Amino acid sequence: MSVHVATEFKTRNHYADGLIAALAEALPDSLSHDGCEAISLRRDQDDPNHVVSFTQWTTRKHYEDYLAWRTEQGMTDDVGEMLTEPMAITYFDEVIKVAR
Repeated sequence: MSVHVATEFKTRNHYADGLIAALAEALPDSLSHDGCEAISLRRDQDDPNHVVSFTQWTTRKHYEDYLAWRTEQGMTDDVGEMLTEPMAITYFDEVIKVAR
């Protein structure tokens, strides 16, 4: 069963567009990384400095390996410079899905 990962980014004022651009540029490599099944970026309607990445991975280990790779590449440090606090990562199991 896949694991769903929510990564929250709270950016400094006027940095959200830069964060979204950086993440969008990284998406092709992220999606091709072993175990990545889906990626979605969302921006808070009430707080434009709050961006959330929702990803789906084959296993939690796949995501942890990916995060270690991004950290080694320096991306987490680059992204961290745009944030007011460290990114928050939460792991979810899907228990119910209803879709059209």
